[in-house]
Amino acid sequence: MRRTEITPRPDWRSRLDEVGFSFYDLESEGGRPYWNEAAAYVFSLTEIELIEQATAELFARCMEAVEFVVRQGRFDEFGIPERFHELVRASWDDDDPTVYGRFDLAYDGDGTVKLLEFNADTPTSLVETAAAQWQWLEEQTARGALPAEADQFNGLHELLIEQWEHVRSARWGLAPGARLHLASLHDTGDGELIVEDFDTVAYMAETASAAGFDPKLIFMEDVRWSVDDGVFLDADDEPIRRIFKLYPWEWMLAEQFGGFLPASRGATQWVEPAWKLLLSNKQLLVVLWELFPGHPNLLPAFASADVLSGRPHVAKPRLGREGANVRLIDASGAVIAFAEGAYGDEGFVYQEQARFAPIPDKTAVIGSWIVGETPAGIDLRETSGPITGDLAEFVPHYIDPQHIEEAS
Repeated sequence: MRRTEITPRPDWRSRLDEVGFSFYDLESEGGRPYWNEAAAYVFSLTEIELIEQATAELFARCMEAVEFVVRQGRFDEFGIPERFHELVRASWDDDDPTVYGRFDLAYDGDGTVKLLEFNADTPTSLVETAAAQWQWLEEQTARGALPAEADQFNGLHELLIEQWEHVRSARWGLAPGARLHLASLHDTGDGELIVEDFDTVAYMAETASAAGFDPKLIFMEDVRWSVDDGVFLDADDEPIRRIFKLYPWEWMLAEQFGGFLPASRGATQWVEPAWKLLLSNKQLLVVLWELFPGHPNLLPAFASADVLSGRPHVAKPRLGREGANVRLIDASGAVIAFAEGAYGDEGFVYQEQARFAPIPDKTAVIGSWIVGETPAGIDLRETSGPITGDLAEFVPHYIDPQHIEEAS
């Protein structure tokens, strides 16, 4: 794994608009755009296979962890209110279908892949991974800016269509043309559209449409409960029978209409399902280490910092997002890096600090996607500091064809 500089496409903004990726100019570190194609990360095929195997292994272990938590009834340590315990249990026991998730991984460049966290409920960077960086690969290869046989670990688009078709036909038994609502939050109170969320959901609607669904885009603010009909409705009073939501389950449980969620089972199918509450919470890291101590893809993680005393470690809020409120603590116990944020009241977990590939002046986190049970591709986000936050830049990747030839 290495980072290389590369000449951007002269019309990269208009090209990204073509694939429905419009938030490329979101401000990143130093005021630079979020999308950075002035660089690329280069992998060997052996490294890609290592990441792919680690992703499949981690997903399998996560499924075992959910089964363990459900059977043991350990919902309280995940902060799930008691009135929703049965909702999560029923969702798991009924095998409510999942579509996707994204593992954040640390790769040391020398054969070791470690789990940082699992974005299992509302992962973003979807459209830039599945569509934008694949377009970049094809066009830069055609221009001669990349080697002619360069490849990319990226089957995300095709696998999403396959998984949506599987959910529609095999899991829900629906004919082509069935309605699927897809929802995101419109704004955070300022009236300004959250473009990143909207583009992500619009892209997901494209894949669902290709799988035979009739998609309808809505906003979470417009979802309401009909007491008379016992079903959620959209702004047009249409019943919501099946819905993909880019909106965290923990927020739903805390809101007024959350009390209707248990009653909605059988009337409304949610994707991602309620059992993802046990995977999108960083308490999962503690349970995984408890169940699989010493696992080569796991970092030691505990509910108390005392166990990691004398070792560099990271304090992470259980429900934090985009690095908010993360603290890096050195072997002496001193905080050496800290990110501001609004999380932490829900408690923290403590994870041994990971080692990253020695990229000069950069920390590169690999986002490894899982669709259904299949590893689907990767993205990379980089920062100049040790915490990957909301100012991280997205950098595309490719597989070095020379290494492909050597591996074959």
